Amino acid sequence: MNEMDVFVRKSANYRIWVDETGVGNIRILKRINFKTLVAIFEEMHSEIKKRISGNPGKVHIIFYISRSLHEEMSVNAKEFLGFCQSCMGIKFELVLLEM
Repeated sequence: MNEMDVFVRKSANYRIWVDETGVGNIRILKRINFKTLVAIFEEMHSEIKKRISGNPGKVHIIFYISRSLHEEMSVNAKEFLGFCQSCMGIKFELVLLEM
């Protein structure tokens, strides 16, 4: 596997990766602020676009978050996730994890 196969970024609060098929994954581990959420999506979107440039298609992102963190998210963050799905042409999956 070469370095272009998988893109990974880790922090104490989240993990993001783009797998070899070009699907973006975001796993929120702890609370993050709205600015960080937007930055994560921006980075993920541009990385996926780079990878699918030879094979244009819909950007696909899977967002993993615990049910308790999802309930704590601000209205702005929830609206932003909805905007990504409905207005940006992103195939977006929200996976609520039971912890």
